[in-house]
Amino acid sequence: MFDKMQVQKVEEPTKTIAIPVDLGPQIARVAISDEVIARFKDLIARRVFVPGGKLPPERDLAAALAVSRPTLRQALRALQILGVIRSRQGSGSYLAESAADILREPLEFALAMKGIAETDLFETRCTLEVKLASLAAIRRKEEDIAEMRNTLARMRESFGNPDSWCVHEIHFHSCILNAARNAVMSTVMEMLSFMLLESRRETVRLLTDYGSSYAAHEKVFIEIEKQDSEAAGLAMVEHFRMMEGRLPRRGTHGSSQSRNRRNKLPREEVGL
Repeated sequence: MFDKMQVQKVEEPTKTIAIPVDLGPQIARVAISDEVIARFKDLIARRVFVPGGKLPPERDLAAALAVSRPTLRQALRALQILGVIRSRQGSGSYLAESAADILREPLEFALAMKGIAETDLFETRCTLEVKLASLAAIRRKEEDIAEMRNTLARMRESFGNPDSWCVHEIHFHSCILNAARNAVMSTVMEMLSFMLLESRRETVRLLTDYGSSYAAHEKVFIEIEKQDSEAAGLAMVEHFRMMEGRLPRRGTHGSSQSRNRRNKLPREEVGL
């Protein structure tokens, strides 16, 4: 009779092992296209891909990265949206020439969603340019001084010509940017300058006293040439105060507080 009895196997309950240490968050799966983007970042940092350089053909790139061409196209499309690469019809894909091109459009979307005023951009630009003028006074080289001097001469020749003045005035500020030799601040300034370009053109069109504006730029140049860091920063503050007076009172997209605020540029806001 025993052999006819059904013997049931009793399973013991699974025991949970307690881990006394924190192993961190759960490991998330990373899409292959995200890995490709991360690899691009590494290749750019190691200067395998250089600004303005042409990328290898899609087939060769996919083979080198050991990914499918659809996966590569997905990653390239994401990088294109970010402004990291540019596609040229019939020519291929190229890495962006300027760091400021990267994230420019996403930044504009982010700022539009945030709701900002033109005065917010103006204050940010002022704060950065004051510091850049101070750094330029410390780090400038003779070629920087020569370029600034030549640009000032072209600005003087542009009195009464708003379009020409605007081109040379922007270039003068670019000279200071280059002389400061700070890659991060330079990139941020390039993005801000692009976003403020139309506003700067409008401000120049309202300019009637070219002589005073020229003198303000010349004062900044003199202090940079003398390598007086503090005086160069203060001269830039005065330059922005002069520009502030020409700012139109309209044109804000932020809160009512931003719309009603005028840019006063107190010394403590610019770090002096």
